[in-house]
Amino acid sequence: MLLLYLVTPGSAVKPQPGMSVYDPCCGSGGMLIQSKQYVEECGRDARNLALYGQDNNGGVWAICKINMLLHGIRDADIHNDDTLFNPLHIADGELIRFDRVISNPPFSQNYSREGMQFSGRFTHGYCPETGKKADLMFAQHMLAVLKTDGMMATVMPHGVLFRGGEEKKIRESFIKNDQLEAVIGLPPNLFYGTPIPACILVMCPQGAKPVERQGKVLFVNADAEYYAGRAQNYLRPEHIEKISWVFENFVSLPGYSAVVTKEKLAEEGYNCNIRRYADNAPPPEPQDVRAHLFGGIPKAEVEAKRELLAAHGFDPSRIVAERN
Repeated sequence: MLLLYLVTPGSAVKPQPGMSVYDPCCGSGGMLIQSKQYVEECGRDARNLALYGQDNNGGVWAICKINMLLHGIRDADIHNDDTLFNPLHIADGELIRFDRVISNPPFSQNYSREGMQFSGRFTHGYCPETGKKADLMFAQHMLAVLKTDGMMATVMPHGVLFRGGEEKKIRESFIKNDQLEAVIGLPPNLFYGTPIPACILVMCPQGAKPVERQGKVLFVNADAEYYAGRAQNYLRPEHIEKISWVFENFVSLPGYSAVVTKEKLAEEGYNCNIRRYADNAPPPEPQDVRAHLFGGIPKAEVEAKRELLAAHGFDPSRIVAERN
């Protein structure tokens, strides 16, 4: 559900009736179903929300079709094939464009360019076909099928943020074309099947950013705020609300988020490692060698708490005596 809160063109606009929502790696269709449920929860009519999906696993595709029917969705357009190799949502020989694209593609896969259909989708460059680096190929496909005012959010492994080579060139192209709007770091063990921490890339077509966001990228480091379950971690409503609020307001919060300009990213070599810009590591614990050797409480630590103690009407001299 978090992706639905983030796919917004700079305002509180979420998937609405009349929009088209597409998931190129739809799996069992969970994100498409949540899109419909989100519209209904907002009190709107979801019957004319157009849902599209594709998955290369025939068994999962069949489950998705059944899942749609069980949730009362009879007109979803779901196809079975490899999205990178052969996208099947086509009209008049061209790829269909969508208002919203949300997806959690499989992490770190190989792919093949031989015989690939609609190779013009990949205008930012090609990732290596080996080495399990197809992640940014999925991101480019999603960008290619957006309407001019559309928006996409996709889950990615952190490696796409800092790896060099062709992936660096693609990141650089995203940033220079002002298509990357936000990078959001998530807690580890949040998704089924992979315990590694992931991130969300929020992107849009060139020129679609609101004026106040142009030339800037929002970095959010939310990897420390979650509910730790026994087998899996979870985002509670308050965690989702905080991420959503920071994104919608596009603000910097110390130790949580940072708005970074394209010029700053260029200085950093287009490295989008989130901790470079929004570091939530706790400050180092102060150490006083003399206190360790001779005992006592350092005066600096007492002074640092003076305002808090005064707010409670407590005078520290009642329990500690000043020494040399």
